[in-house]
Amino acid sequence: MFVGHYSASIFAKAVRPNTPFWILIFAAQLVDILWALFIYVGIEKVNINPSLPSNPLDLYYMPFTHSLIAMIFWSGVAFIVAKYVLSSRLVFKDLLVIAFVVASHWFLDLIVHRPDLHIANEIKIGFGLWEYPVISFFTEITLLIFSAYYFCGKVYFSKQNKLHIKILCIILIIIQIFSSFVIIPKTIPMLSTMALATFIGFSILAFFTERKFT
Repeated sequence: MFVGHYSASIFAKAVRPNTPFWILIFAAQLVDILWALFIYVGIEKVNINPSLPSNPLDLYYMPFTHSLIAMIFWSGVAFIVAKYVLSSRLVFKDLLVIAFVVASHWFLDLIVHRPDLHIANEIKIGFGLWEYPVISFFTEITLLIFSAYYFCGKVYFSKQNKLHIKILCIILIIIQIFSSFVIIPKTIPMLSTMALATFIGFSILAFFTERKFT
């Protein structure tokens, strides 16, 4: 899953409007940011196979980012870092929501991934929706639209807040179109660089536009 992960950020912002949106955006893709770094230095492994439907990545070894244990670990790390480093105004419920957004990454991946998500030793699972490109694509888009609809239903957000969420979703949908049907990275360093630029870039953008969501 790609842009569908950001639906968790939008839902979380709707539930906890005082939680900085950039933190929620970062939390949604924390696991993939780590994954991009780990494949770049060779800690985790991936092959690029353009013949695979929906997503050309053969994610055959990523136990440190995309395993069930890793999900629990990184969620805990996010909770601690958010509490002691990121913002002193975050309360327990905010921290819990941030941890849940990090954890949501694994469960959303479970829907679309082929059996490459570790749960124990060599046991891997994945529902494999990537095998059906059109269904996979619309699943991600539906998650985004539903999260935006939920956000816009909250009376404590202004019309401007809601407009920015709608614009964000449109941008994400365009990116998903290019990711699913146009752009195929040719090398692992290119893949890692594109992933990091995208995920960190969105977090930076959210940071500089934070005032529009409070």
